[in-house]
Amino acid sequence: MKKRVYSKELKEQAVRLSYQRDNIKELADELGIAVQRIYKWRRASKTTASPKPEKPIPEDTIEVKRLRKALKEKELELEILKKAVHIFSKSDGKSTGL
Repeated sequence: MKKRVYSKELKEQAVRLSYQRDNIKELADELGIAVQRIYKWRRASKTTASPKPEKPIPEDTIEVKRLRKALKEKELELEILKKAVHIFSKSDGKSTGL
């Protein structure tokens, strides 16, 4: 049995179409390719796809994230202090003996 060689363009087109279609079996039948081969090409395209270049993060975005984190910490501290005041105010009335 002779091994079929598929062009890179055909593979890329089949993968692209497989993501656009609901039924991959129909696509495979139209292209005359085994369904498993399309899934294999899809896996291969995910692993060999070049990573997208990272966009630089704007300074204000970094600052907003930092400020949100600081706000969360301060809110937690405030909640702890409120609970502590509540606990100590209960015990103060009992310990004075008035």
